[in-house]
Order: sequence, then structure tokens, then C-alpha cells
Amino acid sequence: MQCKKIFLSFLFLAFVASFAFAQKAPDFTLQSTDGSAVTLSSFRGKVVFLDFWASWCPPCRASIPAIKEMHRHYKDNPNVVILGINSGENEKTVRDFMKKMGMDHINLFGTNSVSKNYKITGIPAFFVIDQNGNIAKKFSGYANGMEKEWYKAIDALLK
Repeated sequence: MQCKKIFLSFLFLAFVASFAFAQKAPDFTLQSTDGSAVTLSSFRGKVVFLDFWASWCPPCRASIPAIKEMHRHYKDNPNVVILGINSGENEKTVRDFMKKMGMDHINLFGTNSVSKNYKITGIPAFFVIDQNGNIAKKFSGYANGMEKEWYKAIDALLK
């Protein structure tokens, strides 16, 4: 009986600690490729998938089909938002590349301060942000098949 109490106490403390150490996703307002201003905190209550990318980055380009498929998969789910954040390219380059690649999800023009706030040291970098605005999961780089982990992280938050 004593072991059961200790175990339950440990589980309770672990549960409470998971909330105490949640890392808030840094808020931002960035211009989208359609010219509108997009603020991360405006999506509170939804799961947000962030994709930091650039057109010159081979792993970023390799991830595009998976990002497009994920966007199609969640397109009709009002509780999921997919946001691309371009890393420092000019507007024409970004728009031309998106058109060529058929990227139709929301994409934003990133800034150095946003990259710094998210501690981006290399791209692509992917974040799953929970409904409370906390970073639930971070993925660095891209390898074929890792999108299964993206779906798993997003779907776990939707339950």
C-alpha cells in the first residue's frame, strides 16, 4: 500500500511538473505572402505547426511534399494551422518559389529576431505548438518519413 501511495504521488508530481516547465512559444507578428499580418497568438486554441525554411536549402525543399500533404490532411480541421516561415529571402524569390512548388498553405516572411527567439541554428526546423501556446515538440532537419512523427505530435494534442 505504501508503494502505491508513493507511486501515485510521483505520478501527480510529474504531471504538475510537466505544466510548470512548458516552454511558451515566442509570439510574433509577421507579414504573410498575401500581404496580411499574421500573429501567432491569434491561433490560441489551435494546434500550430511551424516550418522554418528557405528555397536554397536542399532538406527544406525535400520536406515540401510532406508539408503539402500535411496541409491537405488537416485543411478541413479548424483546430490545426500550418505556417511556413521563410528564413530571410526577398519577397519575389519566396512568392516565385511557392508558386513553382505549389505551396498553398500560409507562409510568412521571417525575421532575424523570430529566428533568434526560436533558437534556429539550422533549417529546416519544425515546431508543434499546443492550444495553450506552448512548444510541444521541436524537430530539427528533415529525413524522409519523419512526417509520421509530426502527425503523431499533432494528433496527440487533438485528443
